[in-house]
Amino acid sequence: MESMNASLLQAVILTKNEEPNLNRVLDRLKWIGKIVIIDSYSTDATLAIANSYPNVLLKQRVFDTHANQWNYGLSLADAQWILSLDADYVLTDAFCEEIKQFIQADDQSAYECDFTFLVFGKPLRKDNTTPRPVLFKKADCIYYDDGHTQRLKVNGTTGKFKQPILHDDRKSLSRWLSNQDNYSIKECNKLLTADESKIGFSAKIRKNKVLAPFMVFFYSLFVKGLIFDGWIGWHYTLQRTMVEMLLALRLIEEEKLKDKIN
Repeated sequence: MESMNASLLQAVILTKNEEPNLNRVLDRLKWIGKIVIIDSYSTDATLAIANSYPNVLLKQRVFDTHANQWNYGLSLADAQWILSLDADYVLTDAFCEEIKQFIQADDQSAYECDFTFLVFGKPLRKDNTTPRPVLFKKADCIYYDDGHTQRLKVNGTTGKFKQPILHDDRKSLSRWLSNQDNYSIKECNKLLTADESKIGFSAKIRKNKVLAPFMVFFYSLFVKGLIFDGWIGWHYTLQRTMVEMLLALRLIEEEKLKDKIN
């Protein structure tokens, strides 16, 4: 694939023990002149993998929040356009061609995309992921924290990719559980401190604590049709249900601790 000028487009990726994933995303980005990787002090082979690619600039930073980590990465990128990727994303040739077309057109501030979720390397027919802006003009955008994750503030208009990104996380279940435990703490704090009059329907369902796990289970299996995907559909559904169960447990714990103090 034809290389792109590093002053026009650069990629930013965050890592923390991404040995099972990193090769696959970087192999698809050899046509990009510069890739900024911000690592949160990995202890596996992540650093060795990153350093084996000549177009990678690797920096380490102690993780505090997702937005701060991403914005630090943006500060090290010096291109007009930024491609913002997680380490478990894999780009298709068709997606890369769209990137080049959008940059050439230069008529939007950002472009969001859908995702095709893979379990054990096999695609699900549907999933619960939402579109995310992944290509944007550096001058028009900045990240801010929102619960356990980050959002991109876009000062301008947003277009959309026709092609999806493949979301293919190969990390272990133990690692996934550890991550979700940390995420549940942040989401719990977000829900408990949010203005009740301004939160959406899904947040209200989550604050109920009982409904969300059941709703996600049946929604994933039967509305999304994942029951027809066999065991990979069940695996994804049980993971999504467990996420809601962890959050419910955190909410109950925090409320009971508050009652005890009062």
